[in-house]
Amino acid sequence: MIRSRHLVALLMMSGTALIAGTTGDIKKGVLNPSALCGDCHQQIYKMWQRSMHAMSWSDPVFQTAYLKAYEETDGKAREICQPCHAPGAAVSKARDREAVAADGIACDYCHSVDRLDRGKQGQNLHIELDGVKRGPLADTVSPVHEIQQSALHTSAEFCAACHEYTNSIGIAVFSTYTEWKASPQAAEGKTCQHCHMPTTPGQTVKPELGIYRKEINLHDISGGHSADQVRKAASTRILRVEREKDGKAVIEVEVANIGSGHSIPTGLPTRKLVLEVVLSAGGREVRRFQREYQKVLVNARGLPIVQDHEAILAARGLREDTRLKPGEKRVERFVADVPARGELGVEATLRYVYEPEIVMRQEMSIDLGTARFP
Repeated sequence: MIRSRHLVALLMMSGTALIAGTTGDIKKGVLNPSALCGDCHQQIYKMWQRSMHAMSWSDPVFQTAYLKAYEETDGKAREICQPCHAPGAAVSKARDREAVAADGIACDYCHSVDRLDRGKQGQNLHIELDGVKRGPLADTVSPVHEIQQSALHTSAEFCAACHEYTNSIGIAVFSTYTEWKASPQAAEGKTCQHCHMPTTPGQTVKPELGIYRKEINLHDISGGHSADQVRKAASTRILRVEREKDGKAVIEVEVANIGSGHSIPTGLPTRKLVLEVVLSAGGREVRRFQREYQKVLVNARGLPIVQDHEAILAARGLREDTRLKPGEKRVERFVADVPARGELGVEATLRYVYEPEIVMRQEMSIDLGTARFP
């Protein structure tokens, strides 16, 4: 059971020394709340609100894993998790961290990044709270803050600060950036932003303050939590179904990473792809096959890790990595005994599977007695 003192430390959102108020002017020397940015950047703010970046701290999947990790490390997990899930809080004073955490990966944090501290372990983005907002645009001005064009904001290295984690003994728990570096997409000059922040016509600010642009970056940053984004990444097709003379059927199915610039699935190794192939003869199921594509980490006892927080805290080795690399096509072959007669049929389904633990609301009730009349 998680002790109450830890729950209080995690869930309290009091103190505001490093975060400005939600109304008024943009301030220097503090991280301005995203809601304040949304007063002018309305379209982009609405996109961001739908993103997992906005929910990076409050997401119940993350919170469940974080509470477990926090308890098991007596609070030290904060040093691992906060720099990416609540980066503004990580640079705040200790007593003020929880106050800033609720804003997640906030607008002002990302647009205050001025450089990448290469060689620094952990979160290596450096922010400068000088009132200058940095991003990819060069042809724009603002009446409320300075603007500076930043090539870093269009680079994959910007994303690598959080989408790459190697633990203290050298185990690559997740390696999305490294996977991308070896991809055809990287060779073509396509960065993370090409897929996860593509451009669309729109306005960076509300109509009375700026022009309608042919291209602005989407800020909902779709990834593994988006069904549409995942469907673009992989494909499956049946190449061959044949009945052989020895009473067996041979099936060949191709699975392919057709649209992802990293291995699929990427991120925490608790995700996997599952290929299920169902063989029928004369309309009746004969055999069912399954293949899994996953990175399997093991703990100190050599057991596979199946929980998110254990992947971060307990990984001690790699058992296997059968995921599909960028551009990879793989042919899976299945053989089964079949009846001598009946038309053969095959259904092949490829699924993206993730089974995180989530803290659920449960009713607790104690009967204190019942009175009746008459």
